[in-house]
Amino acid sequence: MTANDSTAERYDVVIIGAGPAGLTAGMYTSRQGLKTAIVGGEVGGQALWAGEIENYLGWRLVTGKELVKNFREHVSQFDVECFEGQLVNAIVPTDDGYEVFTREGSTLAARAIIIATGKAPNRLAVPGEQEFVGRGVSYCATCDAAFFKDADVAVVGPGESAADAALELASLGARVSLITLRDLKIADTMLGHVESQPDITLKVGFKVTEIVGDERVTGVKLKSPKEGIEEDLAVSGVFIESGSIAVSEYTAGLVEMNDKGEIVIDNRGATSAPMIYAAGDVTDTPGKQIIIAAGEGARAAMAVSRDLKRR
Repeated sequence: MTANDSTAERYDVVIIGAGPAGLTAGMYTSRQGLKTAIVGGEVGGQALWAGEIENYLGWRLVTGKELVKNFREHVSQFDVECFEGQLVNAIVPTDDGYEVFTREGSTLAARAIIIATGKAPNRLAVPGEQEFVGRGVSYCATCDAAFFKDADVAVVGPGESAADAALELASLGARVSLITLRDLKIADTMLGHVESQPDITLKVGFKVTEIVGDERVTGVKLKSPKEGIEEDLAVSGVFIESGSIAVSEYTAGLVEMNDKGEIVIDNRGATSAPMIYAAGDVTDTPGKQIIIAAGEGARAAMAVSRDLKRR
């Protein structure tokens, strides 16, 4: 991957996002002989935040940073230009494709675009959260629950993702405190499942004010604003399940999106706009996992290659 800050350069495909989906797409389009650029704020995306990964084929156990390092080295073997540290703020249709504009002042002309910007989790913004990411703080129970079998953990969030995380962790023998400032916004059937689990304790009316630990998380500090009660809770894991923010605001009005702010794609990765494709967590595909994002990046790249050759 080579740095490039020129403007108005023309490419066959511009990939927006440098996480697993975007990097995989770039490798595939380059292998197909397409002139390729990747625009992304940080190479690796959310994968960089993962502490330990044991469900990516080929590695029994790898950290997010190690995995991203391997991704970067692999993609660097191909002729892909990377505009690292640049964020897209506009996509404008032209007669023969699109122009992509970044906040940093670059302009890239493209015959096709792949959007792979992922999602950013809603954060608690409390002391200790950032410090313990990958060391007890997780934003993905599906990814990390297996590391907390038979442990005391906290799940923070008011909705279905928090309830799902609590149920998944409890099924592995974890003792779960489900913390929410407001009443759970979930279906009655799911609420019944949560309340019937002896290993799930509901902490309604509380918010997390701090995550504490040494090398790893050892507990959370809670406060009930209504009752004025403060409490220390000993846990070894904190799963933050407060939803996420789609990081593709510049696509509004350009491609079809669902009510969650996700880009709607077909089974090839194509969006509602001609020659714009999407892959990974930014799409409406279920299962927000690194391996799924990488696969979607490959699929979208193959569709781009076929469609450009047909044109």
